Amino acid sequence: MEAVLLYQCKGAEFQKLRQIFMMLRVRMIPVEPEQYGLSLEQVLQGERTHAPVEELLEEPMLVFCGIGDQKLDQILMTIRRAKLPPIGLKAMLTPHNVQWTSQQLWTELRQERERLKNG
Repeated sequence: MEAVLLYQCKGAEFQKLRQIFMMLRVRMIPVEPEQYGLSLEQVLQGERTHAPVEELLEEPMLVFCGIGDQKLDQILMTIRRAKLPPIGLKAMLTPHNVQWTSQQLWTELRQERERLKNG
């Protein structure tokens, strides 16, 4: 199943993003703060259990699930062309991170961005 987990992508500035995903026939799954402590797999499967989190995600994040390289390139190119607000935290769902919580992935992506920024 092609899907994208959406974190903090609410409001008018992300309306165009939602339109892009609809146009490209990618299922959108908005993730609410009470789900941040669930594994990515649980979120993708639609589990609604409340799980405690250490901190709320403060910036938008996208997690692409089951999307092939060609389709991903198409999505990213369409987002760039649409001149949307930047979304600096993006990831693919992998066998390595599928059991991570949203919180863990968010923390890892932020740390990776800092490592790249600091060289």
